[in-house]
Amino acid sequence: MNKTLYIIFLCLIGISCIPEKSEKSDVVFFTTKNEDFNQYINQKQTPDRPNLTLDKSIINNDYPIEIALYQDGKWYYNLANLGDGFGTWSFRNGMIKLFAERTLFDMHIDIKATSQGAADVAIQFSDRFGPKILKMENQNF
Repeated sequence: MNKTLYIIFLCLIGISCIPEKSEKSDVVFFTTKNEDFNQYINQKQTPDRPNLTLDKSIINNDYPIEIALYQDGKWYYNLANLGDGFGTWSFRNGMIKLFAERTLFDMHIDIKATSQGAADVAIQFSDRFGPKILKMENQNF
């Protein structure tokens, strides 16, 4: 009896060590020019309290996350489960690179075009569960 339990226990440990299959994304990225992303940038300085019901933003309600970019190179984020805050952004290598320093972790997010001319975008990042790609919706465009 003890031998059987021991074998079952070893099998369960072995199964738990098998890595999960990563989800393959069907998202295709396009290289873009800086000007292609101008439509996503609010043409004003970052306000102390951004109003995402008025400002241009990109959102994903399933994750959920909201992001607004401002012309002074700052961005505002609102994560329903983690709160909100500010960071900096820059355009590099055909995408927008976002960075924000948080108490528990630093945020590194890439905004990438999923269509020619960046009419549609997705964000790419890693969270505690691994790499993520989220298609974003435009708000207030």
